[in-house]
Amino acid sequence: MNIAVNPNGWLPGRTSAGTHHLNWGIRAGNHIYVAGMLATDPYDGHIVGIGDVEVQTRRVLDSIKEVIEAAGGTMDDVVFNQIFLRDLADYDRMNAVYVQYFPNILPARFCVKLDMVKPEFLVEIAATALVA
Repeated sequence: MNIAVNPNGWLPGRTSAGTHHLNWGIRAGNHIYVAGMLATDPYDGHIVGIGDVEVQTRRVLDSIKEVIEAAGGTMDDVVFNQIFLRDLADYDRMNAVYVQYFPNILPARFCVKLDMVKPEFLVEIAATALVA
C-alpha cells in the first residue's frame, strides 16, 4: 500500500493555477520516494538562497530530511539521489554541502545540468530511501 507523506504544516504542491499536483513523498512498503526538492521554504513557499548554491543545497537537503523522517526513516536510509544543477560550475560548492548530510555512507547518485522551472533555482534533488 502506498502512503502519501506530507510533513505537517507544509504547503501542498500546487501548480501556478492552484491545482494540487504532488505529494512531497510516498512510502511504498519499506521504500520512501521523495519528490524533487527545490530551494523553497516549505511553510510559506518563498525561494531561499537566491544566487547561493550552498544555501539552496542546504534548504533542499533539509526538506528531503524532513520528508524522510515524516515517513519513518533517516538520512542513513537514503540509497539513491538524483541531482540537477542549473550550472555545473556549482558542482564543487553543492557537493561540499551535500556530503555533510551523509556522514556514514554516501548514497549512489547522478548529477546532471538542467534548466530549472525558474532561473532563481540552482539545484534540485530527488531521493529514494530504503528503511528496515
